[in-house]
Amino acid sequence: MADQLERITPRFDELTQRARLGIDSTDDYNELEELAQGIARDVVAPFRGTAGRAARPPLYLSADGTKAGW
Repeated sequence: MADQLERITPRFDELTQRARLGIDSTDDYNELEELAQGIARDVVAPFRGTAGRAARPPLYLSADGTKAGW
């Protein structure tokens, strides 16, 4: 899992660098948002595995993640 997350780092660094340069137009903003959405999907993917979203996610999850209820 750590290796998968680590592979995302260069893309996140690129997003951060481009955001620091400033956003000049709506197109720039939309492009950065699309890049961020892709990064977010890739960050979540290792936690979900290849099965995708849980078919029956818990209705309750404690703040510390140790308890759940269906």
